[in-house]
Amino acid sequence: MILVNFGSGPHPLEGWINVDLDPDGRPDVVADLARNLPFADACADAIFTEDFVAQLEPAALRAFLGECRRILKPAGTLRVLTPDLARFARMFLEEPERLVRFWADGVGVPLPTGTAADVLNLGMKLAGRWQYDVETFSRVAAEAGFDTVVSRYGESRHAAMRGIDLRRPDEAVSMYLECLPRDAPPNAGKIGA
Repeated sequence: MILVNFGSGPHPLEGWINVDLDPDGRPDVVADLARNLPFADACADAIFTEDFVAQLEPAALRAFLGECRRILKPAGTLRVLTPDLARFARMFLEEPERLVRFWADGVGVPLPTGTAADVLNLGMKLAGRWQYDVETFSRVAAEAGFDTVVSRYGESRHAAMRGIDLRRPDEAVSMYLECLPRDAPPNAGKIGA
C-alpha cells in the first residue's frame, strides 16, 4: 500500500512517504509541491495533507489537486486539513475571546493588542496565501476531478488515515475534507501544462 503525506514538515507520518520542500524536516522525498509531483500515475492508495493547501491560490490549488488526482488510485482517498475561513470568521464575530485563546494556546505568536482583530489580521497574514471555505475548496477540487465530502476529526473512509490529524477541532479552526476521485479523468492536467 502506498501512502503519501504532502507537506509533512516537522510532522512525518510513520509508514508513509513524507514529501516536503524543506529538507530540514527530513522528508523521504524533497519536492516542490507547486510543480509536477514525482510519482507515477495511479500509484497512491491514500494521500494526506495538513496545513499545506492554504499556501496555494485557487489556480495553483487546482493544479496541485489535478496532480493528486493523477497519482491517486481510482478507489483512493485524498484527505485535506486546512483552516476553515468560514469558521475563522464566525469565531471572530461570535466568539472573539475563544479565538484569542486558540491563538495563544495553539499559535503563540504575540498579539499587538491582545484582541480578536489581532488574531484575524495575523491569521490571514501568517496562515498562507489563500484561505478556503468548504464551498470554494469543493469547487476547485471538482475542477480537478474530485468530489469533496466533509469529514470529522480523526475519522476517514480510508483506514490508514484514521487518527492521524494533528489539530483537534477544540484547538484549531481546521476543516476536515476527503476528496474522492470521479470516474471520469480530471480536466486539470499536469502542473504547468
